[in-house]
Formats: sequence, C-alpha cells, structure tokens
Amino acid sequence: MGRSPMESSDSDDIAHQGWDTEAGRARALADEARPLLGSEGFSDERIDELADAFVTSQIGENTEQFITWAIAQGPAGLDPEEGF
Repeated sequence: MGRSPMESSDSDDIAHQGWDTEAGRARALADEARPLLGSEGFSDERIDELADAFVTSQIGENTEQFITWAIAQGPAGLDPEEGF
C-alpha cells in the first residue's frame, strides 16, 4: 500500500527537491550544512555562496565533502568562484 501525498514525509520530500539542477543541489547542500556551518561562524549568505561554488565547480558530491571544503575556505573571505 502506497502512502498518499498527505502521508509522505515532508523532510524526505524537501531533501530531494531540485537535486536535478545545479541550483537545487547547491540549495540542498547549503540547507543540510547550515546548522553545522552556522555554529562555526558562517553566515547564511556565505554558506549559500560556498554551496553555489562547490556545485558549479564540481568540487565534490555530497554534504560531508561540502562541509569539509567550506570549513577549509573559512567563514569569510574572497568570492570562492574567483579563487579558482
């Protein structure tokens, strides 16, 4: 028996929305990493910028790789796309 749309897990649906586009992947990575990176002093804007650069430049493939890379970039700095 399948679940109706009303019974589906909202968090599962949100986590997988947009993964077929670069912008969607960047947003999903940013959203997944935001609690940890925020606690490390990263602003929401910086997290979004880094996620965009991570996806656009094909630096890695998953949230763990993104977090490791973002921490190495630091909570403030130059535009990550200009640094490559």
